Amino acid sequence: MVAEDTVFSVLYDKFMFWSILVGIFTFGWMFLAILRYREGVEPDTTHLDHIEVGAFPVDRHNTRLEVFFYVLPSLIVVWLIMMALASNTAAWTIPDEEDAQNMTIIGKQWFWEFHYEDPLTWEDDPRITGIDVTWADGFVLVNATGTEATNFSVDVAGNALDYPIDSATGLGAAANYSFSIRAFASVEVTNAEGEVIHTWMHIPGIDPNGNMFSFSSALGEDMIIPCDVDTVFTMHSQPSDDSNPNYIGVQHSFWLPEWGVKEDLVPGIEGGTVMTVEADDPGTFPIRCAEYCGAQHSLMYGQVMVVAKEGETCDTDSGVTKSGASPPAGGAY
Repeated sequence: MVAEDTVFSVLYDKFMFWSILVGIFTFGWMFLAILRYREGVEPDTTHLDHIEVGAFPVDRHNTRLEVFFYVLPSLIVVWLIMMALASNTAAWTIPDEEDAQNMTIIGKQWFWEFHYEDPLTWEDDPRITGIDVTWADGFVLVNATGTEATNFSVDVAGNALDYPIDSATGLGAAANYSFSIRAFASVEVTNAEGEVIHTWMHIPGIDPNGNMFSFSSALGEDMIIPCDVDTVFTMHSQPSDDSNPNYIGVQHSFWLPEWGVKEDLVPGIEGGTVMTVEADDPGTFPIRCAEYCGAQHSLMYGQVMVVAKEGETCDTDSGVTKSGASPPAGGAY
């Protein structure tokens, strides 16, 4: 979802269309009247009634045209109001939490923390990378046939191991990988130069102890959200150092400039502030702080990666799903 896709951009285009249409009619009639009734043009007195300022010429006037001049502008104004109210409702309506991807964003001096309340499993689009990663029956299987992949690494709960990919078949496998859906896991496929060319990742959300899995922009970690799903951000401003109980943080503003949306993080609000987005374009987009928050305000930035959930794509219109893969079940697998 770049800015051209947002409800505000669509509303701007609609308002611009009607403004241009009304402007063409209004200025067209004005220039016509200027030319027709300019000084030096002799009026045709044989067909004109006496005009009295502030009154219609009662002998010759068009009631339908006069009513039209009042009714049409009124209808246009009502239509613009309806569009604005509908867009406002779409922007501020919070979706059902059961159907949404819920996250908590913490603004500190001077970095962002991204806490995942719900699990998320995603993978780079195999149609683009030509690589497919599958977890099944305690094995991690990598199909990289016809690509430049040479190795892959498997990281489960911080324990990473490397494995080779057969150069002849383009296949790789790692055994003894049965893990809980509530534990972090990732697979990175690399080429001979060590460049990551395909990623599979599972973000667990809340662990058995009630802690939310987190990423931090201070460590160069991106926020990751799924496409074609409402993502609800609950946002708080908190201090970096909790040693001073009287200090509750400073004002921040979470801004996605390419999406045309932002929301303030107000210190002291117990429930935080809320913002909802529904991304439809995969890619990596910048995050900025739009509220001056201190000496390193200019360094308070990050990135959001929009990805497709495992087994799905971002092609909402086509309904395409990745063949040969299934999303994780709700438990160990």
